[in-house]
Amino acid sequence: MERRLPPSGRLRRGAALLVAAALFGGCGLPAPPPASGPATATAPADGTSPGASPVVTGGTPPTHRIGIRKARGTAEFFDRASGARFVVRGANDHHLAVGPDGLVADRTFAPGSYDGAAAEADLRAMRELGYTAVRTALDICQDDCIGDPAGGLRSAYLANVADFLRRAEAVGLPVLLETNDLPKLGGYVPRVEATCCGTFDGYMNSQYFSPVGLAVYREYWTDVIHGLRDAGAPLGAILAYGLRGEVWYFADKPPFSLTSGVVTTANGRTYDMANRNDRSRMVTDGIRFWLAEMRKAILAVDPDALVTAGVFAPNTPNRWRPANDTRTVPVAGVFDGSDIDFLDIHPYPGYVPLAALMQNFGVTGKEKFPVVMGEYGAFKFAFDSPAAGASGLMSWQVASCRYGVDGWFHWHYQGTDDQEVWTGTEGDGVINAVLSPRERPDPCRTKSFPFLEEDLARGATVRASRSTSDGRPRLAADGIADTIWQSGAGPTQWIEFDLPARSTLRSVRLTVAQYPNGSTRHVVLVGPSAESLRAVHTFSGTTRDGNVLTWTPSSPLTGVRVVRILTTRSSSFVAWREIALIGPSGD
Repeated sequence: MERRLPPSGRLRRGAALLVAAALFGGCGLPAPPPASGPATATAPADGTSPGASPVVTGGTPPTHRIGIRKARGTAEFFDRASGARFVVRGANDHHLAVGPDGLVADRTFAPGSYDGAAAEADLRAMRELGYTAVRTALDICQDDCIGDPAGGLRSAYLANVADFLRRAEAVGLPVLLETNDLPKLGGYVPRVEATCCGTFDGYMNSQYFSPVGLAVYREYWTDVIHGLRDAGAPLGAILAYGLRGEVWYFADKPPFSLTSGVVTTANGRTYDMANRNDRSRMVTDGIRFWLAEMRKAILAVDPDALVTAGVFAPNTPNRWRPANDTRTVPVAGVFDGSDIDFLDIHPYPGYVPLAALMQNFGVTGKEKFPVVMGEYGAFKFAFDSPAAGASGLMSWQVASCRYGVDGWFHWHYQGTDDQEVWTGTEGDGVINAVLSPRERPDPCRTKSFPFLEEDLARGATVRASRSTSDGRPRLAADGIADTIWQSGAGPTQWIEFDLPARSTLRSVRLTVAQYPNGSTRHVVLVGPSAESLRAVHTFSGTTRDGNVLTWTPSSPLTGVRVVRILTTRSSSFVAWREIALIGPSGD
């Protein structure tokens, strides 16, 4: 999940971690393509389904249980032993903690912190829920991490990774094992930094495009794969190697900040920086060459392994990160022409609709390789409880099937130390349950659960006393805090939600849009119709932009058809970022 710079992958997580990966993630966009892949398939709890015969029928048996084949013209995962289609459904497994430096780090494999028995218990719990795979990272950490201060990699750390792989193999969960960045220790980083700053930036751009940077990252992968083998790791337990958790580069740093001269990159080709086409080719050629070189390093030791690479969503054509975020992400077409076996995308709900993110990714459902959603999670700013997050993630997962997505890992399985995202074990494990194959064998269909919550405002007809041309009432109920209903005038103003049917209302959550700060008064009115409303609660006090006002009645309100938020006092024009009307799912 992306934490290196403020925009997950994660816009809100940027300042928290200097080393890590996974990020973030409408109306009026083109309709998505017809469903493909798992949209028409119901996967049994073991993750397999009937399919074509295995492509490997003789010779040396493959080391890895899961492979990729073409079936009816579509690339899909399959079990090499049984020949059955394999549906990737799992969770990210990390043990996050805030260190003395204030940075969030993954303690999963750190010597002194790793607990093999606890790891196995988690893996067995995942398997009991029907999950078929697990995703984890080697290096979401800094000082107490994989790098050895004496140089190279720590053998004790690799031994813990090997032990985890043995336990995962015993449980029957293939592991997607990925790297996020060069380790801080071990001697890798200084050599890349030495390439700064004339032609390359000494960091991310150097790693991909400079000969030294690429060679260092290839050395890191070579050390990882040899180290795991020497530690006795069962490499066959690995579903795939994630060459990088998230691939991106800086558009405003060299070589891309150069507007003249020529640059020779790691692939030996020379590009004219005054030529727009050459600059574009540099990206495509360079990323593909980097992926190919990392893949070679792995296959030299593990010849039949699968490899992948992750991405958070590009920021065009639908902007969902700040305009001054210069991290640039290659689109799916760049990877489609590369040597990776499948693409790992990371769209998170809470910013813009999935259709907009998929358009940014360039994912259409017609890719030559499978596409896996390696990260998606419930941000606390978007969902006010684990139950609300579970409902939102279920809908997000189902919607992804329309784009041929072939696998899912939610962020993440357990814990309470993720300050921004509801984890799978919070709220009595509702997220882990709702996304599990045991409870929902078909990932492409929703299911009613009595404990889930639903934002009733999303399906309502929204009206207001008045609005500006760029601040229509619907924007207060689109699930996106950065879009705002604006009345364009001061009090008294109101916004009203006409629900499709009489419903049960459990709580009301209002996200303030206000400048300047000041005293406000907002009245919540409900009723069976707009003509018979009654006041049920008043928010009164000093508020500021971004505040969240929540009211939960002592008992749910039944028979509610219309909800109106009436503002009678405010220091600014009346507006709302988001209004959520929480009721039981499927009410």
